[in-house]
Amino acid sequence: MRPMTALRTARLELRPFGPEHFEAFYSTCVCDPSVMDFYHAYRSPESEADRRARAQRDFVDHFTQGALEYGYICWAVIASSLTSAPAGTFLGWCGLLTPALDHSIWGPEVAYMLATPWQGVGLATEAGTAVLADAWTRYDLSRLHAVVDAPKLPSRRVLERLGLQRSGPVEVYGSKDMLLYTSQIAETPLGRTPG
Repeated sequence: MRPMTALRTARLELRPFGPEHFEAFYSTCVCDPSVMDFYHAYRSPESEADRRARAQRDFVDHFTQGALEYGYICWAVIASSLTSAPAGTFLGWCGLLTPALDHSIWGPEVAYMLATPWQGVGLATEAGTAVLADAWTRYDLSRLHAVVDAPKLPSRRVLERLGLQRSGPVEVYGSKDMLLYTSQIAETPLGRTPG
């Protein structure tokens, strides 16, 4: 497996998500109701301390678990040459995670989250393209997947642009209104050639 290094795109630098990114993630993503709208556990009111602990557990600890068990990397998405954000600004995250679904059947889960100002300008697709290109070569994967709330059309379009195919409804993360998207090496334009 290749060592963890930064991934670079035209507008972004992706660095392994670490403790130094938590405060920016918490303030720009977790504390923004529009970002967390489809994260069902975050809809209930709770204290600042409880919300912070939940975010640590649900995201950072989950990223760490995937890294320890499988070497998966969740990348912090950082501005490099965006004109509307200073270089070094935390924009969100994108990476491979241990899934809620059966890992042996579906492979890892690709997921991402961007702060509201950076949504809708192609950054999720840009980050996802870099992450998937890295993942197909870094890991011995035959398949990976993503899950998304059915009403979340922008995220569905991102997954489709990344080459994932809609596989049907699935109940996961406490919701019956989720869709499963999958990709195999032979299916994705980002993947390795079989053989």
